[in-house]
This record gives sequence, structure tokens and C-alpha cells, in this order.
Amino acid sequence: MSRRIVLDTDMGSDVDDALCLALILASPELELVAVTTVGNEAHLRAQVARRLLDLACIESVPVFAGCRVPMLGGRGFNWFGLEGQGILEPGREPQVESRHAVDSLLQLSRDEPDFDLVAVGPMTNLAAALLLDPDFASRIRSLTIMGGHLRQVAYGGKVFPAGVDYNLCSDPEASYLVLRSGIPTTLICADVTLQTWIRPDDVDAIAAVATPFHRTLADAVRLWTPVQRRIFGGLGADMSEPNAAFLHDPLTAAVLYAPELCSFETLEIEPAIEGGLFRTFERPEAGERTFPMRCATAVRAPAVREDFMDRVLNWRPVKTPVSSS
Repeated sequence: MSRRIVLDTDMGSDVDDALCLALILASPELELVAVTTVGNEAHLRAQVARRLLDLACIESVPVFAGCRVPMLGGRGFNWFGLEGQGILEPGREPQVESRHAVDSLLQLSRDEPDFDLVAVGPMTNLAAALLLDPDFASRIRSLTIMGGHLRQVAYGGKVFPAGVDYNLCSDPEASYLVLRSGIPTTLICADVTLQTWIRPDDVDAIAAVATPFHRTLADAVRLWTPVQRRIFGGLGADMSEPNAAFLHDPLTAAVLYAPELCSFETLEIEPAIEGGLFRTFERPEAGERTFPMRCATAVRAPAVREDFMDRVLNWRPVKTPVSSS
């Protein structure tokens, strides 16, 4: 029986959210119940998700726009200026649901309590749901988060300091609330996701499938690749690897059906805000401030890429894409 999941995402900036959606659709072990979006211009992000679902001929999955600013303000969320490019059609606006994502999460948790929540963006929607209804935590079967910084986050010969984890650090108060809520939580940390990516030739292979969905996905990756190179090159990483896009978010979905892709340890994690920065401290023993969490501490990176490519290349929409008008 497939696992019912809700995807909470900041779709539209880093292309890994779109790659994650593609992997979910290509995985019969997963049943997508709804998509909720979070981040700067959350409505546009919802339109991006809706357009991808339309290209995939998935009409039954609703998309809800959510919180667009952090809980307590601050610097705000990422915005690169390419959001929607290569996916949305000029002059056409895909129609998303009118209900706010937070209200939809609360309603879904009451109507369909047996689902897993996959969070691959900032935690703002989830924190708002907890503030409105503290019982929300008890109605979520599990929460799998792309986020956290445990031992060593490195790429291209560069070891990055705490704070490179955008998803949890962009709204520290929201992350603090969610990780202390008691929802059974798995962390797919930046420690492991930065070891997984697809190559330019993989993007060519995706485009060669030649469905509108696959071509659009490939176009979105090609738009993102130079942005990714500027970000990590600017941080001092060696960019010689043929890396078209990291698989941060796809890995977060993949461990739901193939946990063997990672090695996991149940660790005592202390969520904390230190100098305004959100941290996930690993503690040797349980204490009043720690929570047991299942954490990915190693990854079979070649197997992750192979699994992703095999599924996405062999999946096809079942009919002609619906109009986005």
C-alpha cells in the first residue's frame, strides 16, 4: 500500500523542489494528497507547482499557497528572480486553491490523519498550524524534513559553517517550534544532501523523454545550474564537478520508500536559536531540551542518483496535459 504524503515546499527557486515533485509522481509507493507552498511570493510558488502537476496530467491533487514571510519578520526568504521561468507560461496563471495552506493542513490532518508530511522548505506553514491548533502535532503520522546541520557540511573541498541550512535557518522561530512539537521527525540533513546531484548529461536524458513535463523539468534545471554555481563558487567551493542540480529534496522523498539509501541514527537533538541562528545540536544523552529524531548521517550517493534517474526517465503522464488557462 502506498504512503499518503503532503508536500510542503518553497517550489520555484532551487529546482530541487521541482525534481522532488517529479520523483514523487514517478514513485508508485507514494500517493500525493496535496501540495502546500511557503516562502516569498508563496502564491506564485503554488502556481509553479500547479503548472507542473497540470503538465503531469495530475488534476486531483490540490495546491494551496501559504505563508510568504517569516513568523517574526527578519531578512525574509530567498528570491533569485528566476522563479517560474521555464515553467509558467506568459499571460497564463494556473488556478490554485483559495484556502490558505495553513488552514488546508489543519483540515487535512482532521479529515485524513493517516498521512506523512514532507517538508522541503522553511517551517513557517507548519509552525503557524501548531500555533492555531497544538493538537495538529498528534495528527501527523510522521514529518520528514530536508534540513539540519549535524556534523560536517561540505562540498567541493569547502566545509561550510552552521547557517548554510536555508530551510531551517530562514525562519528560526518557526523551526524551533516545529522541532520541539513532538511530531515523529526524520532529518535529512545538509550533511548528506550535498553529496547527491544530477549531471548535465542526466538533464539531457530527461529532456530527451520529450513529454511536455520532462522538457519543462529539464529547462528549469538548466536555468538553475548557473545560479547554483554562483552560490557555491562564491562560498569558496571547487565547482569542477559536473553538477547540474543537487538532489536535496528528492532524497527527502526517496527515503520514504527506500530508507536504505541513507544510514540513519536516532539522535538526541536539541533545537536552539543561538545568536539569531537556528541550530540542531546533537547531544550525547537525553535531556529536558532534547528530542529523539531519526537523522540521516550517511548516504549512498550513486544509488540516489541512479534511483532518481531510473524513475523519472521511465515515468510518463497518462494523458494530454490540461490547459493552464
